[in-house]
Amino acid sequence: MPNATIRPAVPSDALKLAALSIQVWLDTYAVQGLRQEYAEYALSTFTETYFISLLQQEEISIYIATHQGAIQGYIQANRHSRYHQQDLGFEVERLYVLGRFQGCGIGRRLLSHMVDKLGERYWLYTWVENESNRFYEKLGLALIGKHRFQFHQWEIENNVYHAPGISHTVL
Repeated sequence: MPNATIRPAVPSDALKLAALSIQVWLDTYAVQGLRQEYAEYALSTFTETYFISLLQQEEISIYIATHQGAIQGYIQANRHSRYHQQDLGFEVERLYVLGRFQGCGIGRRLLSHMVDKLGERYWLYTWVENESNRFYEKLGLALIGKHRFQFHQWEIENNVYHAPGISHTVL
């Protein structure tokens, strides 16, 4: 697989970021099929307007992995986010890579790029049933807690991981 180029997202990427987000989010969470609530959430949240708004926020950084002009994945960080009022560095709010490109090193490269730009201390949370848990554990992130929230009638449990200053060199 050819190497992707990593660059900051710009407003003209917003529609592609929205479409990629919908696809990855539904692939991740609609494991038993597509429910009305999932469709409503994905289509109302991940919009071109939403990403343009994010790109205008000083505390948000978004970097994309592209190959020949096509976006294969992205990482989004929030420099002002806190977990239980603790300063654990920035929060990786999203690390989304299209399914066909997972396992090709794009997620690791995006994370390394973000660390180069924002520092080695960060935290994130991911659904306990998400395959990405193995990815974060393999990188050496420490499991530091759980985060639960209500999504319609379901309580969603997430693992919270912290990288207290470990290096993510690209292999």
